Amino acid sequence: MSFRVVEDLCIGCGACDYSCPTDALTKTDTFLGLFVIDPFTCDDCGICVDKCPVLAIEPDPAWPVCQGHGCPLTSKRMEGVECAVWQQRCTTCGSTLWRHPEGGWACATCDDGMRVHCPKDRFLSEPRSGSVHVALRARPNG
Repeated sequence: MSFRVVEDLCIGCGACDYSCPTDALTKTDTFLGLFVIDPFTCDDCGICVDKCPVLAIEPDPAWPVCQGHGCPLTSKRMEGVECAVWQQRCTTCGSTLWRHPEGGWACATCDDGMRVHCPKDRFLSEPRSGSVHVALRARPNG
């Protein structure tokens, strides 16, 4: 699972934002200036969790963990394949790009014809006008 900021607990201090190596945290336009985590930019390192003084960052079971359970890149057959962690995306389907040891960045599905892909792909909607949109899904309460 990935992480999410609990709005009722976040005090908007920014400690999480300053600690994030991938710039996955963004300050919202709310009056309080709360933070949200972009699950596509987040590489699930967890550094921000310990930096939050009010423990407002918690696991989000709706999202898979990068390089964790369910990620095909953890299998022996995909050993050596590197993930762009959503910093580079396929212009056709919007999925994150992978790089094999002997090649450049490519989409596992569109370019390589593979049947495996990033488990976060299920949260993507159809790309429109060259951009990728996140499919909004209801999150469990709590």
